[in-house]
Amino acid sequence: MTNPKFLFAKFSEKDILLEQGRLLYSLLSAFSTTGYRISLFNNLAPDSLEKYGKLVFSLEGLTLADSPPTNPENWIYLYDKEDKTLGKYEWRKKIEVRDDLFSSYCLKNPVIMPFPVHPVHCGPDLEQRLQQCRASEKKIRVFFSGDTKNYGRNRIRYPQAKLPRLDVINTVLERMGDDAILVKDLSTLSELHGSVYTNKCVIVDTSKIWIDDREWLRNLAKADFFLGPPGIVMPMCHNIVEAMAVGTIPITNYPEWFEPKLSHMENCIAFDDKDDLIDKIRSALEMGTDQIAKMRANAMGHYETHLRSSAFTRGLESHPDRKIVVLIYTEGNVARNWTKLNKRSILMRGTTPAGGKGWLGRVSECLFPPEIVA
Repeated sequence: MTNPKFLFAKFSEKDILLEQGRLLYSLLSAFSTTGYRISLFNNLAPDSLEKYGKLVFSLEGLTLADSPPTNPENWIYLYDKEDKTLGKYEWRKKIEVRDDLFSSYCLKNPVIMPFPVHPVHCGPDLEQRLQQCRASEKKIRVFFSGDTKNYGRNRIRYPQAKLPRLDVINTVLERMGDDAILVKDLSTLSELHGSVYTNKCVIVDTSKIWIDDREWLRNLAKADFFLGPPGIVMPMCHNIVEAMAVGTIPITNYPEWFEPKLSHMENCIAFDDKDDLIDKIRSALEMGTDQIAKMRANAMGHYETHLRSSAFTRGLESHPDRKIVVLIYTEGNVARNWTKLNKRSILMRGTTPAGGKGWLGRVSECLFPPEIVA
């Protein structure tokens, strides 16, 4: 029998409760789904736990606690602001949660938590549902469904400006001609799934219809490729992770936001501007089945190796340090600090710029940035 694993979590800052509680839920869910018994300190006001935050009480192995454990040496202490008294205990490991992904963390080794599947798709049977989705028959070559209202801009400018989601979708509809299909009712989408293979780019008009959350993963799994444009505040979206989880290859303009980065023509198709977007979608429509199968396997492999909860907790357990900083993606951090993203940011770790200098050059720039040398 596997030895039980224990986590004591105490959060004091309001940021972990933002995004309707998605951050809190996703963080604790990662530990719950990998067998941890979670003791959550009972200091969070019930009215502060919004729609997704309240879901933490449904997590297997989670209980509320009014005091720390009596044997902390067997427990991991998870926090956003360290309690001075608790910090003096001899914990198995201490994990501080932060969101400053645009900082350099020069010569430090924080862990970036993988961007997760959305809370509405989680649950104890997620792995079973993913396996069923992966086995489903492909019916569409390229697929997109998602909100586009107010998605007409994007803050990120490094390493280059991101084409906003609304521009991505409008460009496809305006320039792909008969190779693009705009679906305005669920019956048409159902017909596409029930007919012969459609080698086109299918765009769901979400101003007219919305795919039920309970059907989302199954619909996503019926496509070879998922068009994954960026979000409003930050590029990262749950849908691109869900696509890889069900075996659908992402077409995206933010591959460098993953850790490790997605690789063009290996586990994704990466595009830049409008012209490149159209070229890349046409290449997907013309791609042979053998290459698609290889990229699909690579996309699923990236999810299994780097994005699923077990990969995250396994990395923490094997981390050489007893005190670890975990960095999470948050809209709040991006909204406050989007101008600070640059080649020295921890999020860009492993990204070699044009004429790349490699790891040693990046460390040198981190220690002696140009503005200091000058």
